[in-house]
Amino acid sequence: MAAKIERRIAVVLCADVVAYSRLMGSDEEGTLAALNSVRREIVDPKIAEYRGRTVRSMGDGLLVEFNSVIDAVQCAIAIQNAMAARPVKPVPNQQIRFRMGLNIGDVVSDGTGIYGDGITVASRLESLAEPGGVNISRAVRDQIRDQLPITLVDLGEHSVANLVRPVRAFRIVLDARTAPQPRVEAKKPAAASERPSLAVLPFQNLSGDAETDFFLDSVAEDLITDLARARWFAVIARNTAFSYKGKGTDSKQVSHELGVRYVVEGSLRKVGPRVRISCQLVEAASGQHLWAERFDGTLEDSFELQDRIVESVIGAVGPVLRTSEIERIRRKPAASLNLYELTLRAMVPALAEAPEENDAALGLLSEALAIDSRHPMANALAAWCHLQRHLLDWPAAQPNDRESAKRLALIAIDSGSEVPLALAMAASVRAAVTRDHTLALAAADRATMLCSSSVLVLGFDALTRCICGDYDKAIAHAEKAIRLSPREPLLYLAALPLAIACLMAGRHEEAVTQARKAIEGNPRLALAHFVLAAALARIGQGGEAREAVGRLREVASHFRAGTLRRIRFTDSARLRADLELLRAASLPD
Repeated sequence: MAAKIERRIAVVLCADVVAYSRLMGSDEEGTLAALNSVRREIVDPKIAEYRGRTVRSMGDGLLVEFNSVIDAVQCAIAIQNAMAARPVKPVPNQQIRFRMGLNIGDVVSDGTGIYGDGITVASRLESLAEPGGVNISRAVRDQIRDQLPITLVDLGEHSVANLVRPVRAFRIVLDARTAPQPRVEAKKPAAASERPSLAVLPFQNLSGDAETDFFLDSVAEDLITDLARARWFAVIARNTAFSYKGKGTDSKQVSHELGVRYVVEGSLRKVGPRVRISCQLVEAASGQHLWAERFDGTLEDSFELQDRIVESVIGAVGPVLRTSEIERIRRKPAASLNLYELTLRAMVPALAEAPEENDAALGLLSEALAIDSRHPMANALAAWCHLQRHLLDWPAAQPNDRESAKRLALIAIDSGSEVPLALAMAASVRAAVTRDHTLALAAADRATMLCSSSVLVLGFDALTRCICGDYDKAIAHAEKAIRLSPREPLLYLAALPLAIACLMAGRHEEAVTQARKAIEGNPRLALAHFVLAAALARIGQGGEAREAVGRLREVASHFRAGTLRRIRFTDSARLRADLELLRAASLPD
């Protein structure tokens, strides 16, 4: 007899082992033994305690059904907290960790298994979770918001395959987010709150109608969410910022009352169907305007206008804030810099691609890592510095630079699941020095999911995709970065991967154009000179290609044809013809 098919609403939990393929590749027997131990000692007992039913158990995944949403959430939290309390393995990247997603939705049951969109959504939420984290849907949030004493972080809306409407995701803030880490003796104490704070004030509605008021509130809320995801700044919560709505408070008062360093404010004027939105970034204490822009549109396309405003503001405000902060930090005595200030001060020299700047950056970063050895951005920047030394053979280069780059990048990825720039930068390093392109692309994907309007995040994401062979997406992300932040001082970090991707995709004239833009932004970019020379050679400009090789040798005297082989390009065979062309243009072996 055929099994009876029934439909019902179910609470489902999807769990997946983080980096399962990598764990199995490095130690198959040890990974299986560790996973079985975790299932036996933690996962299965917790599922039984909270009255769940294991529907499917694959090698790296788990599907569990509950009758109660409270039980499901408590079970997920209990498992992740118990996992975090386990002893840390000597090698952190061999630790068994789960991502989890929870949803309430319609499922189809054949008496044994369950299927349907409710599970698809839970699986998507799981894929968006950080290692050791739990994500839930809006439906779950609505059921538990007044029932459980937990804190949630809104992750915004995300598309789900085969579903028309996006799903809103929320992250549960756990009490024990990660396993205890070995303590490192600090050279100096870190400040309790080092990052500068910023408030997005409710925009002034100068037209007075309710529809416009709702639109402006939505713009301000999205700005708060996206600025908070960038993680460089502490952003005042919506409820606090919106307490100033309609009060006409100036930035100095906000600075005094909230202790913020910067304020984003704006207003809207309406004439017929058209609206004009003005937006400013203000240094709160002085009232000085650091940036201003205006946007025109109609409320008939309110979502499109809202997205354009938010993307443009995030793309423009980030570089301005970073520049302002760096100038402030430069005025402070070096001995008084805290962890945030040491890391930020190291950023520009770390990305300059110059030996003396590289040395200075690593000096600052060594102090930062002495304070916190797992700080995501400090590790990512240090990994980038060691990558440059490994590739370019500078005087201070060491035989272990490649291994240092690999190790520091992995720490940045493991500890920086909420820090998009650290993830994106570390992804580029891992892609360049290892064959683990799966890990690199996963880190890049999460970085752009968290922050899709940052020129640096998009630029490093594009570089990772160039190395991994995803040229179409690399071009799209690099072009978006350039469009959003045309005045970004570090724009060459987007122009470079755009040039590489165009070269690899056979778009030689565009590669020439973008390589020249990258060199204009930073004349010391060795790889940009290489791309320029290769693209010129491909289009038959042999004389100009030789000149470009000459300039390459001036800025990077140790650059050889073999330098390119140190970068783990997926399509390295595509570069062989270029190397032959450039040997003819005097590039040494």
